[in-house]
Amino acid sequence: MKISNDLIKNDVPAEGQISDCVSFNMTENAELKIAFLGNSITRHGVAEELGWFGDWGMAASCRENDYVHKLISRIKKRVSYCVANLSGWERSRDMSLLERDYAAVKSFGADIVVVRLGENARLAESLEEFKPCYKEMVAYFAGNAKVVLTDLFWEYEPFDGFVKNFSEEEGFAFVTLHDLGGNPEMKAVGKFAHAGVAAHPSDRGMAEIAERSYKKLCNI
Repeated sequence: MKISNDLIKNDVPAEGQISDCVSFNMTENAELKIAFLGNSITRHGVAEELGWFGDWGMAASCRENDYVHKLISRIKKRVSYCVANLSGWERSRDMSLLERDYAAVKSFGADIVVVRLGENARLAESLEEFKPCYKEMVAYFAGNAKVVLTDLFWEYEPFDGFVKNFSEEEGFAFVTLHDLGGNPEMKAVGKFAHAGVAAHPSDRGMAEIAERSYKKLCNI
């Protein structure tokens, strides 16, 4: 069983990563609507105690350089998008949170739903309990949208394989990312004093996540 040391040592708290867990960027006469469901890699608010002062994908140098905004910039259409941080749900598996805190995402009516999470789920302890919750969460948000799932940035084979198989079973697009977290060049090593923050994707890592995701979006 292979598990990334960064996944084991990830000490960026799952709770309280963002004050407004869903944000929207609306474009007039949008041709495409995309929902991004993630955790700190997708968006983390200011956390002075961690030495993090951004409000975007953690460890990117600016909002435009996180994977969400790099991906949006590649799309040659008018795009409206929402960004949802599900880190609290990852840790708790509390399905009532979906309707209580994330109903606006479902009402958004996305054409494409991108799900890129799992690192906060204590997978080594509770993978079997997390699997059905993950499937239910995806179903809740998917509706009639096209779905893109990714595996983890910090590799954990049992979960990565589960997501890949689930994608194949449901006909979802699948993006492989698990090789990135083991590459120091893809992480913000040396840019932040806090080890958990520094283990997150650097601008280069974010760009690679965006590029791989974009290629899948072009084929669905």
